[in-house]
Amino acid sequence: MRKVRKEKKILTFVICAYNEEKNLHRLFENLINQENQNFNIIFVNDGSTDNTLQIAKEYMIKNENCIVISKKNTGLSDSRNMGTKYVKTPYFMYLDADDFLDRDTVDIIISKIKSSEKELDILKINVKSVSEEEVIVSRNKSVELQEVKGTEAIIALGFIDKLYMLPTVYVFRTEYFRSNNFSFEYGRYHEDYGLIPFTILLANNVTTTEETLYNYVLSKNSITRIKDNKKAIKKAEDTLYFYKQSMLAIDELRKNDTSKRITKEVYKKFKRLYTIGLIEKMKEMYIILQTEKDENIRKEIQEFFENIKREKIYKNISGIEVKDIIKRKLLKYNMMLYLKKAVEKDKESKE
Repeated sequence: MRKVRKEKKILTFVICAYNEEKNLHRLFENLINQENQNFNIIFVNDGSTDNTLQIAKEYMIKNENCIVISKKNTGLSDSRNMGTKYVKTPYFMYLDADDFLDRDTVDIIISKIKSSEKELDILKINVKSVSEEEVIVSRNKSVELQEVKGTEAIIALGFIDKLYMLPTVYVFRTEYFRSNNFSFEYGRYHEDYGLIPFTILLANNVTTTEETLYNYVLSKNSITRIKDNKKAIKKAEDTLYFYKQSMLAIDELRKNDTSKRITKEVYKKFKRLYTIGLIEKMKEMYIILQTEKDENIRKEIQEFFENIKREKIYKNISGIEVKDIIKRKLLKYNMMLYLKKAVEKDKESKE
């Protein structure tokens, strides 16, 4: 009897989880019910103390396309880096354990990969936010891109798509990811801020899906979580760290850019994107400072702002429009007034 050749897998889902037992049945059932089963699963258990590992192993036994890796708790960045090392398919995608995909997601991904005229480096998946009861809350505003250079994609996505830094909404070509030595930095918050824009910038071919396939679950805990100002400061400091690292990196890339891909316009807009991300953290720190009574915490926030001033971020706000000139002047001469006005404007837009 002739042996039936197994279909060579094209895609791998890298899933990292810590104490996600309540979400895993939905996650695995969602993947099992995908219309196209041309994928592998790499599940990384990040030292869970609940039944996460046992549930994952149960599904691994039932599905030969799933492998489970268990390690001590070292955090999401380290877990993603480890999972990526085990990928053997041409493409892979990170998937959070509490999110899920539309049933035709794999089918659409593989169709996009196969129909591309040139080899895709990145496929961007559109997102919708849903409640824990799987009711659609909103669809994320993004842009449609069809086989464009990363230098074009990062500017188009960065100034329109509010969720463009989520690593879970991209399908990466494995060889592209590895050849550039991309990885998530261990031990810091907002590691996505330090990595994802560069993965897009350096790509030769980027495409987006028209359909909103990724379901980003808004958990009740994340909406009503207790505020931890010490943790918020650490996140702000890590954002500043990645900002500084990224400014050095883009300067070095442009200096050595023999192909002239990173034009002056791309260079300026890329730096502005990072500045916008940093300003969001500055606004958070400003809000905390208005009500915080602990003098030690207040001192840490004030030190954060002093460090910001040394970076002269106002230089990244280019443009000749009146609003750009005002923004640049305020960030240079009266940062706190700028933040006060920006926070007030944000509040008004939500009312």
